[in-house]
This record gives sequence, C-alpha cells and structure tokens, in this order.
Amino acid sequence: MQKIVLLAIAMAFHACAQAQSTQDTETTGAELDKQLFGAYNSCDLPAFGNLLAPDVEFYHDKGGLMVGRQPVVDAVEKNICGKVRRELIPGTLRSYPMDNYGLVQLGEHRFCDAKTDKCEGLARFVHLWQKTDGSWHVTRIISYDHNPL
Repeated sequence: MQKIVLLAIAMAFHACAQAQSTQDTETTGAELDKQLFGAYNSCDLPAFGNLLAPDVEFYHDKGGLMVGRQPVVDAVEKNICGKVRRELIPGTLRSYPMDNYGLVQLGEHRFCDAKTDKCEGLARFVHLWQKTDGSWHVTRIISYDHNPL
C-alpha cells in the first residue's frame, strides 16, 4: 500500500511539473513573439536581427527559402519597414517545449498597410526557437497559407 501511495504522489508531482512547464513555455513563447514582432513592426533591425540565429532558415510559401540572418534582415528592411505591420490573431499563438532545444510556436497573423491601417493579408506560421547560453534565437521560420482577407 505504501508503494501505491508513493507512486500516486510521484505521479501528481510530475503532472504539476508538466503543467507548470507548459505554462512557462506559453509565457516565454508569447514574450518571444512580442519581442520579435515589436522589432519587426518598429523597424528596429538590430533588435530583430539579434533574435535570429546566424544560420536561420526562413521558408515562405510565396517567396521560397532564405538562409542567414542578414538576408532576412535585409528583406525586412526592403519589404516591410514603413510599409507593413504585423498583428498576431488573438488566441492563435501556441508554444510547445522542445526538450534539449527550446520551443516551437504555431499561430496566425495578419498584415496591415502601415499608412492606411487596412489589413489585407492573413497567414499561418511556425517558429522554432533555440535557447543557448540563456539566449533565445529563432532558427527556423515557416510562413505559409498566405491569403487576402
């Protein structure tokens, strides 16, 4: 009987630890999204670039593959700054732990004209974040299912 009680306590502790880990992952994921797209929307290219891994891979369903931090930063400067603003669709961001790596995010966002505020496009995304030496960097970006609103 004592073994059963100890096993039940251990299982309850494990379930609580997993629930806490999931909540921590959601909080961390939301903060990373806020940092990445805050820099993106304000055209803070140094801050945006610092959140990208040097060898980031960016897969876009309309534009193909782009590899490397600087090409991604350059593309944001050329195509986004002063032209487009990204908005996360409320309730769509999900973050899941990736043991011994970091976390993966999935969500939906819309893109709005920076001058008129008219939102014209909708897309889905997957971001793979790696945590190394206490710092987070996105290593893979998949942007897909782009459609007009």
